[in-house]
Amino acid sequence: MDESTAAADEAPLDYEAIRQRFPWVGLGPTEEHDFSKTYREVMAEARMGREIIEAVETIRRSA
Repeated sequence: MDESTAAADEAPLDYEAIRQRFPWVGLGPTEEHDFSKTYREVMAEARMGREIIEAVETIRRSA
């Protein structure tokens, strides 16, 4: 993964636009829940796994 993709994945959210559409956003606790952190880690590992599989398939096709 290159740096531009990583930066796009971690771009800051526009909370004002979200609050206009969903007024209840921000009314709850602001700390991150363990489930959210675990989900992000699982998704990052899955993305990395897909990239590895794509690389192996590309090498296999070119051989």
